[in-house]
Amino acid sequence: MGLLSNISEYFASNTYVQATENSIATNSLENSIDDLNGRYRLGYTEVGQYIKFGANDDFPVILEKMLRQSPVHSGILTKKSKMVVGKDLSYDDGFLSTNKSKAELKAFMNNCGGSNKGMYDVLTHAAFQYEHKGASALYVRWNKERTKIIEFKSLDPKGVRAAEPNAKGEITHYIIRRSFGYGAASIQHNEPRKIKAFNKFDKSGTEAILYIANPYSGNPYYGVPSYISAFHYIESDFAFGKHILNSAENGFSPRVLATFIGRNMSAEQKREEYAKFKESFTGTESDNFIVSWVKKAEDAPTFEPLDVTNLDKTVDVLSRLNDAKILTAHNVTSPTLFGVMVSGKLGGTGNELVTAYQIFRATETLPNREILLDGVNRILSTTGYDAMNLSIVEEPINLESIKGANTEDISNG
Repeated sequence: MGLLSNISEYFASNTYVQATENSIATNSLENSIDDLNGRYRLGYTEVGQYIKFGANDDFPVILEKMLRQSPVHSGILTKKSKMVVGKDLSYDDGFLSTNKSKAELKAFMNNCGGSNKGMYDVLTHAAFQYEHKGASALYVRWNKERTKIIEFKSLDPKGVRAAEPNAKGEITHYIIRRSFGYGAASIQHNEPRKIKAFNKFDKSGTEAILYIANPYSGNPYYGVPSYISAFHYIESDFAFGKHILNSAENGFSPRVLATFIGRNMSAEQKREEYAKFKESFTGTESDNFIVSWVKKAEDAPTFEPLDVTNLDKTVDVLSRLNDAKILTAHNVTSPTLFGVMVSGKLGGTGNELVTAYQIFRATETLPNREILLDGVNRILSTTGYDAMNLSIVEEPINLESIKGANTEDISNG
């Protein structure tokens, strides 16, 4: 074999990398549910076994904590869910022949989720859960004859788990309780219940759960939100907030290196001196100076500010990049729609906002709304209530309405 062939074979064999599922890096949130696509793990309750959701059966709880970590992430979720449900609901009771039937429908629409909790409240909760946790869980209870819906409400998916599948791999039941995971059995008022999965053609039983999962989650048993790819950026947003708080508490003073010269101190004395020094420069009431008494000039400590050149610019650039990644993970077409500032712009023009809203509405709001309404109508169809043509009432968004709003803001300003 010639020299060139040897060199070619050497470099080829040492630079070739084979892609496998284990060689591709991903975030810890994705890793925690990776087993659901393979050999899932089962949890136990008094009413039966269920499929665990996450490494510690706490995936939805992690999502709740992430919600409180990032104002950008939290704001997007809230506004997206508001866009999905609009400002009100409309329906047509013309398919009913008697005033009594129309009065019953009105009562159902106003109280289906409980006292003074109507269909709009149910949909509002379901929309937020769908955007936040990638799934909505709708609970329905009929009368014994299954001719009327007695109760219809939205559950928090955090408390819903798929029961162990049957021999065909089908989910026929769900187990619900307030909380799952470690220590769930010791939580008060946390008794589990096993409820049938909704099936329009199964007339047995008086209650069921319709679990609506994000179709893009790629998970066989649970809904997963699309934004989990931004896990590190949402975590970073929290870290930026801590950095700003720390800077504010320290009066935005630069970090200082203090060197104590010529002092023969014990380890305990060094710790005490450090604690006093740190306490002097920590907190909103901190001092801007430190006093040191020494016998000799050569014993005086030296203070040297640490170089933080352009740190503020670096933080600003990284913060904006962080916001952009979170927005992208949420499929946001324009940051200005969600109140996120864009570098170099004071704000979008009317035309830009309307165009961005229309694109976002077509690609995000309407598809998600249709998924939820389809689920609701599947349940309503069991008693014929789907004939009322339930629909969302939206505030019209166009250039004229934006101009009107701006004029009103100026006049009220």
